[in-house]
Parts: sequence; C-alpha cells; structure tokens
Amino acid sequence: MLERNVTRAAVTLGMSQPAVSNALLRARRMTKDDLFIKVADGVRPTARMLAMWPELHRSLSALRAVVAPQEFDARSSSAIFRVAITDSIAAEAVTQIALRVRKLAPQARVTFSVHTNASSTEGVERGTLDCAVGMFPALPHSLHVQGLLTDRYVCVMRKRHPLARRMTLDEFVNAAHLLVTPSGQELGVVDGWLSLQQRSRNVVMVVNHFVDALRIVEHSDLLTCVPSQFLRSTQAAKALSICELPFETEKILYKLVWHERVHGHPAHLWFRSIVASVCDAAEVGKPAVRKQLQ
Repeated sequence: MLERNVTRAAVTLGMSQPAVSNALLRARRMTKDDLFIKVADGVRPTARMLAMWPELHRSLSALRAVVAPQEFDARSSSAIFRVAITDSIAAEAVTQIALRVRKLAPQARVTFSVHTNASSTEGVERGTLDCAVGMFPALPHSLHVQGLLTDRYVCVMRKRHPLARRMTLDEFVNAAHLLVTPSGQELGVVDGWLSLQQRSRNVVMVVNHFVDALRIVEHSDLLTCVPSQFLRSTQAAKALSICELPFETEKILYKLVWHERVHGHPAHLWFRSIVASVCDAAEVGKPAVRKQLQ
C-alpha cells in the first residue's frame, strides 16, 4: 500500500518477491477481494483496500510501537530512513545528513525524496516518508512539527543589470521574472506577499530548482527571488547581484514534520535530531509541538 510496487515492498520488508506475492494471495483469499490491481508502474489499491487501510495502518503502527526496541544502537542498526528536504537548503543538508548517518550508522539506509509541500505532507501521512523539511504554509493537525531556521527572500539578477543598484516596487513588478517552484504552480511565496498589496509581478518562466534559476538569470535580464540561505550554499551567487525586495515581507520558517507513528521510535528520534541539527535548527532540544505553527 505504501510502496505501490511488489518488488519495492519486498525490499522494504526484507523478504523475497515470491514471498510477498504469496502473502498477497493469502490476503486476497481471506478478504475475497483483489486488494491490488496491476498497473504500468506497479499496483493500484482497490476500493476495498482503500476503505480498509486507515484502520489497518493505525493497528500496524500500534503493533510496531509495542515491539520496537526502546534503545537505539546506531552502529549496528540497519534501519531505513526516508526524508524529503526542500530544494533551497537541500544542497547542503542532503550531503551533511548522508555523511553523518554513514559515519554514525554505517549499516543504515537513507532515501532522499524531492520535496513539495503537497507531496511531502501526503508522504508523511501515508508513511512513504518518515519526515520532511519545508516551509509548509498549512499542515494537518495530525502531524508533529518542529520549527527550524528562519530565512528571508531576496531578489537576484545578473551583474550590471539595470535594476541592480536601485529598484522601486513598480520596476520590480514590471520586470520579467523567473519563478522557482518544485510543484510547477505559477504562484509562489513572493506572489502571495504582493497580492496583499494588490500587486502582481510579470512571471515569464517557471523552473523547479533554484540552481537552474541562478544559471538562467546570470545570462539574461530576468529576475528571480530565492531564499538567502540557498545563496550562502552555492558558489553561483558570486556572479550575481543580490538585492532586498522593494516591499515589506515576512520571514520564512523551515519546519521539520513527522507522523505520530514514528514520534517516539528511538531510531527515528535519533534520525530527526540529525536532520534538525544539520538544518541549523533554532529549536533543537526543545520539545516539538503537535500543532500547526503560524
């Protein structure tokens, strides 16, 4: 149900594919339902499976919590951790998390995923992700959340751009903009702030990654807005002009989110502490709150 693929499920379970197929066959006989139907890239759950899953998931999580070891030995653990990290801090964070886990828990496995607010929220809720780092403007109350570092958006353009020295709000909104959004949507955080002033900017191009945006603006007259944290982690910023936005904005807050099913698990507590410290958490060591941060 989580992997949507029999082969991947077998790997996660530490079983052979035939063993998983046989278990699925027994489950089909017991429920008198196909449960999963073959599709091009794996399997798709039936309506009966979707109806059963919430209660099954809660029951499995409760059983897992009961039998889980109360202590975690990183050196001998073969745990699997799955995390998504927002693109603006992934360049530094992914490398540091990978190296630290490799050093402290050499037999563990970490899978990094592409982050969008929607896909990461769904992944954490479904169990295909153990935790995620992003801005998350809205979160279900069922998820745990810990505030990490704060940041601000800045405007970036090529050196010697006509607007590099001084830029008014009118010049900003009338310029041609490149928007960075992993989801591909044509509105971002900056557009939300502008809408509060009944203004909108001229977005002519959308890309999914900040590094692509910097390469494009370096060789064009386009402007792009990026979190300043990202600029500190890339050498490409040296070839660009960086300006404050010509209107009032809010700070952005990166958040670490996870589900109740892994909340008290020693291995996941350990892994989340690494993620938080690598992301320069402002609240490391403080109790996480189980509510949406405003």
